[in-house]
Amino acid sequence: MAGQRTFQPGRALTLQVAAALVTTVGLATWQITRALEKTALADAREARLQAEPVDAIRYAAETPDFTRLALTGRYDPERLYLVAERPRSRGFTVVSVLTTDAGSFLVNRGWTLRSPTESVPETPDATVSVVGLVWPTTPVGGARRQEAWAEDWPKTARVLDPERMAEATGAHAREIRLESGGAGVFRAASLAWDYEPGQHWSYAVQWLLIGTAIGVGYVLIGRRRGREAAENV
Repeated sequence: MAGQRTFQPGRALTLQVAAALVTTVGLATWQITRALEKTALADAREARLQAEPVDAIRYAAETPDFTRLALTGRYDPERLYLVAERPRSRGFTVVSVLTTDAGSFLVNRGWTLRSPTESVPETPDATVSVVGLVWPTTPVGGARRQEAWAEDWPKTARVLDPERMAEATGAHAREIRLESGGAGVFRAASLAWDYEPGQHWSYAVQWLLIGTAIGVGYVLIGRRRGREAAENV
């Protein structure tokens, strides 16, 4: 009886606190789940980066991101894209069509300065063997998806859009980001990708702390109301 008199939070407050605790625990659990998923993705990415290249003949639309592909073929010297996010950029990313026995691939040859005397980057005219990563595809929409491309080649673009580029060239609709040192590769594009789970762990801890604060507040309010009720008896 004494315990009941000294702790009286009230039905309404109890229901509100219960709902808040369910919400905070649910959000913390979701953040922990996302952190574990990203950890698994980061581990898988690292394993693929360390693996031997897979022959391009084994490529398929469902080939996992970051798979290393060994490509042997010839660059198309005409059909290439010059991708510059800023219209007045001094340089651009070169995306070429590489024709192989396994089909045509859209290969990111890296970044190069725009030459004042050459409108088309130098492209090897012999058979080349290069290694590239199957790069994750990010959605392209809105005005960026509908930007106008010239009829002639090479085409300038503001965004690297593998799906649209594939429609125009008949290549596989995935970007293959070439590793440095290969024939025809300029300043190789970065191979970094953010799978870091730290932010999710931080959010999980924050939600758990919020839940703890709610619980502590509930206990303190209940005890205060209990004392007040006892004093009024």
